[in-house]
Amino acid sequence: MKRLIHTSDDSSAVCKPQLTSLIDVMTILLVFLMKSFSVEGNLITPSEDLQLPVSTSHEVPVPVPTLEISASAIISEGEKILSTADISEDDSLELQPLSEWLSPRRQENMKEIMLQADQHIPFTVIKRVMFTCSKAGFDDFTILVQQEG
Repeated sequence: MKRLIHTSDDSSAVCKPQLTSLIDVMTILLVFLMKSFSVEGNLITPSEDLQLPVSTSHEVPVPVPTLEISASAIISEGEKILSTADISEDDSLELQPLSEWLSPRRQENMKEIMLQADQHIPFTVIKRVMFTCSKAGFDDFTILVQQEG
């Protein structure tokens, strides 16, 4: 809405827009955008062939080395370390190819590793992966899950 303001001396009209309404709308939009903006984002992107279990925890994960245990293989950083078919054939609790892959990646101050496992993977496979990681010096495990609702 424009309001015309007439001066008494001059017959010409000066048009000044009403900015109060526009400022109110912009303030509401700014507040809405600030409340909906998130700076956290995802630190980890799960593999496409994994269906993660659901969790109600509100803790934010910290970046650490990650192992992905899918139905077909154990993968890290896009590199296939071991086939899950080879895991079921072996009788030992320690997975030798995984142990060989982990040992050069172990840093002195880092003892944590994150596991991404499909929710349908048998626990015996996860237990053997955790045992191998523990033998390689990774004592603290984080298991990646999806946050519920």
